[in-house]
Amino acid sequence: MRSSRVAKDKFSAVKESFRRQGIMRLLGARISRLNAGIVEISASNRSEFSQQDGFVHAGVLVSLADSAGGYAVVSMLPMGSRVLSVELKMNFLKPAIGDVIRARGKVRKVGRTIAVCELDVGMRSRASWTTCAWGSQTVYCVRPREEPDSVPA
Repeated sequence: MRSSRVAKDKFSAVKESFRRQGIMRLLGARISRLNAGIVEISASNRSEFSQQDGFVHAGVLVSLADSAGGYAVVSMLPMGSRVLSVELKMNFLKPAIGDVIRARGKVRKVGRTIAVCELDVGMRSRASWTTCAWGSQTVYCVRPREEPDSVPA
């Protein structure tokens, strides 16, 4: 019972942090999946996201993937933790064409101060999903400090 309450509280904290991100509001993004170690963030495509050839701009794809990976890590850390990206590598596999963008972050390894995620970004077109970008991300984990009263003697 306690572990499910802790998970629920942690997921609520992830959602609250997500709501404070101006870039995600600007993109009209939402968390579409939230599990321990896996987060998906989706956004409806719109003309303002296009680059010169009409595809979704790489910056939009990377912004969504960066947040998905970061929140996937946060979902596995103690309450009150934060992350900062220190490295992100994205390979663009196909033109990003479709009506919905979905970025997925999946934790591969969490260490004491560094975590690594696998990222993928897909586009929905005619009810079918196609992966258009894949990559990896390294984040620095900022864990909450222990209160002086909670430090073991």
